[in-house]
Amino acid sequence: MTGKTQIVYVPGMKPKPPVEAHEDMLWRCLLNGVERADPAVARELAWRRESFRVAPWSRLFYDEYTDIAPDLPGVERLLSLDGPEPRDIEEARHWHKRIAKLMYLASDTFPFLIDWVANPNVKAMLQDTRRYFQNHDGVATRIRRLVADRLLASWTPDSRLLVIAHSLGSVIAFDVLWELSRRADSEIRVDQFLTIGSPLGLNFMRHRMLNATATGIEKYPTNIRRWVNLAAIGEMTALDRTFADDYRKMVTLGLVESITDHTDLVTWFRGPDGLNVHKCYGYMANEKTGAAIAAWFGDAGGDAGV
Repeated sequence: MTGKTQIVYVPGMKPKPPVEAHEDMLWRCLLNGVERADPAVARELAWRRESFRVAPWSRLFYDEYTDIAPDLPGVERLLSLDGPEPRDIEEARHWHKRIAKLMYLASDTFPFLIDWVANPNVKAMLQDTRRYFQNHDGVATRIRRLVADRLLASWTPDSRLLVIAHSLGSVIAFDVLWELSRRADSEIRVDQFLTIGSPLGLNFMRHRMLNATATGIEKYPTNIRRWVNLAAIGEMTALDRTFADDYRKMVTLGLVESITDHTDLVTWFRGPDGLNVHKCYGYMANEKTGAAIAAWFGDAGGDAGV
């Protein structure tokens, strides 16, 4: 298969660094992950920096940028190591994370529990998520328009589009793709939808998204060729980690060729607050993320133009 390759990244919640700095850092991590999985593909991709774009929706939501400097030491450590250190694995698998995961999953079924079990970070995440779903001042509409415009600007009929979506960004991307599926003037086709650290399996999300009341084929995007989902051990956002069961009707209805889950990633980004298994840089530099990207790129026969 040949054609122009394009990669669009939809970031997760919280304010982000200025777009150019954030994009450059993500690209470094992405290439590092692909290098771990397939050095030959990494060499090919290294020449295609202009094919990678971020959809910077967070500026509309938070009205601020963050400084990238505090993350730099963690990124350098991440890229310099061959893999996680024993302390990273121990912390990711620690019993208190397993207990917290069970409590949060219980609160996804019984929402009244959330005020009892959620820590301040989780409560802040839920507050931001509710704000998106409630669409205060039309902010969610503007966010979806920005993401849709970036996707449409990256796609052409002869292109192969990879959409990488992290955290709440995966919910936004799914909403956008669902909306685009229902636009008569949109022919966009996503060759691969790659979700990382995604909460798309949670009832809290699925009952509030744009497709929540739709049924049958109308409930799902019809413009995704393949879907790969990745979740790290110790995740507190990607709690319901397998999507092949939650979204199996997309396969049975013939809307997507396959949905594949990999839920055993070990990520080792350490920032100012210590180990953060959910951080985007840790996911992008992971070998399994790199393998998913390399497989997508290799499907083009290695000679795709940009």
